[in-house]
Amino acid sequence: MRPNILFIMTDEQRFDTLGTVNSAVRTPHLDQLAREGISFTRAYTTNPSCVPARAAIITGRYPSKCGAPTYITHLPPHEVTFTSLLQQQGYYTAVLGKQHFGDSLIDRGYDHADIIDLHGPGDWDIEGESETSYMKFLKAAGFTRTSQLSERVNRYSQRWIAEARYHIDDYIGELGKSWLRHQRPKGQPWYCCLSFPGPHMPFDGAGLPQETGYRLEDIDLPLTEESDLDSKPPHFRQQLVTGQGNPGGAMANGMTKQELRETRLSYYANMSLIDQKIGEVITELKAAGEYDNTLILFTSDHGEYMGDFGMMGKGQYLSEVLMRVPFLIKPPVSGFTGRTEEAFVSNLDIAATCLSAAGAQVPGNMDSVDLSPFWKSGAKRPVKDIVYLEAGDLRAVRNESWKLVYYRGRPYGELYHLKEDPWERHNLWENASASGVKEQLKSLLMDELLALGERSHMPWNDKAPQI
Repeated sequence: MRPNILFIMTDEQRFDTLGTVNSAVRTPHLDQLAREGISFTRAYTTNPSCVPARAAIITGRYPSKCGAPTYITHLPPHEVTFTSLLQQQGYYTAVLGKQHFGDSLIDRGYDHADIIDLHGPGDWDIEGESETSYMKFLKAAGFTRTSQLSERVNRYSQRWIAEARYHIDDYIGELGKSWLRHQRPKGQPWYCCLSFPGPHMPFDGAGLPQETGYRLEDIDLPLTEESDLDSKPPHFRQQLVTGQGNPGGAMANGMTKQELRETRLSYYANMSLIDQKIGEVITELKAAGEYDNTLILFTSDHGEYMGDFGMMGKGQYLSEVLMRVPFLIKPPVSGFTGRTEEAFVSNLDIAATCLSAAGAQVPGNMDSVDLSPFWKSGAKRPVKDIVYLEAGDLRAVRNESWKLVYYRGRPYGELYHLKEDPWERHNLWENASASGVKEQLKSLLMDELLALGERSHMPWNDKAPQI
């Protein structure tokens, strides 16, 4: 029997905002899911921005290949979503929450869609927002302005002052429960994407009931400092000061420890709300008798600076705190014994993993890797020696110990010894003693770029000599 597939996603969630990774964060339901599945501790996204990262996930192709490499690009209509391929395999497909297709005319591949590309009520006058089911829900409850829902705490965070059930992430969770209870197809395998807009800014988790699980003095502070930017390329500090050129992008200006703790508390409390709703959705799945036969995948599109280097948000950077993401898989296997896995994986691999579970062939032009061998007995696991990353004019490669970020047409770059410097505080690009490693990583990056060319695996000619 082919399994059902539940793909749960958050937005802008750091890799270290799970209780299994960071004791300062309370996510008991996701922690339980990790104990019943595979927790990938070195998972990466392809891109640090929502649109390209999500485009890569839905197509299984890197942003530079699928035609959506930046925040202001959208998938061209000739690209193919893995959800449309699931439809061809007889799956009923549904999406609830954020997607970020923008103006793309691509066949999205959903039989049922309740797409809500918001992070909260925002500006009530923005054209189109009032048409989402969430905005209709708020208006039906009598809300007419944002100030009825939240109030500012500091420059970066807000306090939720309305009932928790009106928060967008609570609403998305309720959509998931309702779909499983009333709309889930019977006698047909299904795929459902439940995509939470949080904990992305406006960081409005303060004031939610989950805030009571935290004490301000216990909130962890960054292990990096603004002075660490001195050795990094100039656009780090330029964006730090101006905050321009990237909606919701990286910016901060002299954050105090009070502001950092308040903002992180709000971020964590929002994550705890999402965790609670995920727990309720899984309870609903178990009540329906579908848990054992459902493949559950959980990840985020990218991370968040959240005060590291004095910065907030994200932008055209390939920092670890932006590129590493949480990634859990609960196999469709009864009584599976969970474990952690240190192999390099990517949220790009979701497409091939879902297609494989559905019994479908993975298209040859996909960069996605099937992760099912990690739970199938006797199967050879796809072990990667490197991870490849993109962001506009930036390309990066990391191996077990080192990471190189190449800047197109610039004389500078980034080089970090991650074994000794996991938080990337010391850029060794200009360090003479690391020049040999830099050249080796440049060669690895060139090899990866050549391999990513369309049909690059094809031989030169029949009987041509091997180079």
